[in-house]
Amino acid sequence: MSALKIICGLAGMALVAMSPAPASAHSLDDILSAKKLVVGINPNLPPLGRFNDKNEIEGFDVDVATKLSQMLGVDVSLVQVNSADRVPFVVTGKADIVLGALTRTPDRAKVIDFSLPIQTEAISAMTLKDKPFKTLADLDSADVHLIEVRGTTPVEYVKTHMPKAQVTLFDNYPDAVRALFQGRGDAIVDVVDYIGPYTKTYKTETRIILDSKPDVDYDCIGVAHGNDALKSWLNTAVFQLQSNGFMATTYKKWFGIDMVYPIPVTPYF
Repeated sequence: MSALKIICGLAGMALVAMSPAPASAHSLDDILSAKKLVVGINPNLPPLGRFNDKNEIEGFDVDVATKLSQMLGVDVSLVQVNSADRVPFVVTGKADIVLGALTRTPDRAKVIDFSLPIQTEAISAMTLKDKPFKTLADLDSADVHLIEVRGTTPVEYVKTHMPKAQVTLFDNYPDAVRALFQGRGDAIVDVVDYIGPYTKTYKTETRIILDSKPDVDYDCIGVAHGNDALKSWLNTAVFQLQSNGFMATTYKKWFGIDMVYPIPVTPYF
């Protein structure tokens, strides 16, 4: 996950390296016999995972995990992870699978396997429907006023790709989105999927401006190396959930908008 996420990189790898000999991963047969699927969920990454008023974890990842367990005919057991320990939880057998905006990368693929993608992340822009902009390049103008959140990756992206634009920084996304709808800026450049939930309270329609050559991150389900039967089942299940619309419907339920860069669904995997 880029922009709104903390990338699991060297720190996560270090945790794996320092861990004791990992416990054996639960195979598909083990999970079916135990009638329980243990899933790592990050509850501090809304709308993928968050605590509700009952102190229960809910979100897109929870709905996906629950659906997968139902398809397997087993119970689901959620364990809390953060960005740094997603990979170690799978490697050490503390979770059968893990979610949490787990981007498929070559470094991570050295220590875990990945399912087919369940969501994407890439830079785009959100603007109000009546604004004239057609491309991201149109935002690179001294007449354009961008709204960004301080300290996020998109701020550097804007400096590089839209150096002419004026930029106002806000401390958080609710304030940034409010400013957009109040007309205090022309657009927000970000991984705008994560901005969707903050737009629900406003009546003005928005429009997404896509990058013509996006650098797309593919977020997947993590599974232990060599747990091939489980990975194969996950791929079959994810393909079905992408094909029958479950993923798209669930994504919009939690993110408030359609996936900005949809995943091409193909039976060849």
